Amino acid sequence: MQQAREAGRRISCVNNMRQVGIALHNYADVRGSFPLGWPPGGQLKAEWGWPVFLLPMLEEQVLFDNLKVSTQTLRDTIADASLRPLLQTRISGFRCPTDLTPDLLPSGPANDPEYRLFNCDNCPSGFEPATSNYVGNGGLNDPSPVIGTNGNGVFWVDKPVRLVDITDGLSKTFAVGERHDRCQAATWIGVRNPPGPDMWGSYWIRARVSMKLNDPRPSASTNSCTEGFSSAHPGGANFLYCDGSVHTINDEISFSNGGATFNNNSPTYDVATLGVYQHLGIRNDGIVTPAQ
Repeated sequence: MQQAREAGRRISCVNNMRQVGIALHNYADVRGSFPLGWPPGGQLKAEWGWPVFLLPMLEEQVLFDNLKVSTQTLRDTIADASLRPLLQTRISGFRCPTDLTPDLLPSGPANDPEYRLFNCDNCPSGFEPATSNYVGNGGLNDPSPVIGTNGNGVFWVDKPVRLVDITDGLSKTFAVGERHDRCQAATWIGVRNPPGPDMWGSYWIRARVSMKLNDPRPSASTNSCTEGFSSAHPGGANFLYCDGSVHTINDEISFSNGGATFNNNSPTYDVATLGVYQHLGIRNDGIVTPAQ
């Protein structure tokens, strides 16, 4: 019985991701690119994330308009007490039914394993945004301020990615993957501190493939799975590819960072020694991975 229920939940998760894929391509048809991952912003100045820009394509035009996404920043919307509750709207299409995270990301003291603090200069104390389980593919790199434009995934800060920029092939590149409760999940609203590292910055809406899928380290540890992809589905996670297809990736997929370093303006790695997981996360490394 439990297996049958999980099979149903997995199918529902896959269907959610397919709808996100349709929305991404509808957006690209209109705008010529996928959405920007998040605007640059400033220290502690919260900014909208890529899921918000898809709301009109996900039958959430009214919510999009009421949030004033087109005319003001997330920081400004958070500051407006009349609009702030809209940022706590549950959107079922952004939730995996297997995940146990509450509808609002729980805040708490820093020593609490459930600690998730969406803190910005206009955020009220203990502000809890709506939960999402789907994070964008940011590629291999950690987006610290010194790295800037060197993003090699699909959702980044400086400019949106066009379909023609995904030179390894739409069917060979991740667009969106899962993150679940053990790894602090995500939110659809955006980022709380765009220049910041780790969960201070963009990891509320994106992940990198230099962290193992379903990293076994606990969420309270340094550089934990809060920066990567993860799922409550047994044995792996669902991924939306850039062509709109959805596939399950096994936890045991080939993994190697190829000696990557990210501590300067020109991150380096050995393409030939990257794992399959890394190749699927990089849009333009020149190596087309086998079908997964």
